[in-house]
Amino acid sequence: MTKHDAVHSFIKKKIDELTEQTLGFNYSSEEVGQIAITTDFSDRVIKKYFIGAEKAYGFTITLIRPYSTDLDSLNLECMNFVQSFMDWIDEQNRKKNFPDFGESCQIKKMENLQNMPNLSGINPKEGLARYQIQCRIIYFDKEDK
Repeated sequence: MTKHDAVHSFIKKKIDELTEQTLGFNYSSEEVGQIAITTDFSDRVIKKYFIGAEKAYGFTITLIRPYSTDLDSLNLECMNFVQSFMDWIDEQNRKKNFPDFGESCQIKKMENLQNMPNLSGINPKEGLARYQIQCRIIYFDKEDK
């Protein structure tokens, strides 16, 4: 299992709790409810040690939600939904519940790289908003010497 597989499987468990949508990988359609993981970097060395290296795996979670041009509460509800996903990431980090990167890797932390979701685009004509959450996993890799 690759790190990509591990992250996809880990995030998919939460997606399955929230919705019946599939979880895309490096692809997101423009449909309400679509959620995808986009890889930013993998195995980026942060610091080398004699016995291995501290590395980072970066990814972005994209969520397509409905968007309103009215003065209703839909946009606020969508922002709160995405924020709750960020809160889940923080909770997994506190619990030390991480994806399985294999025996040679010890995950130190999984974190959001921002304090609120990024509204990265809107399509008022179609009633869609694209939210993104940037995350990274810091881990120690004993294999990298």
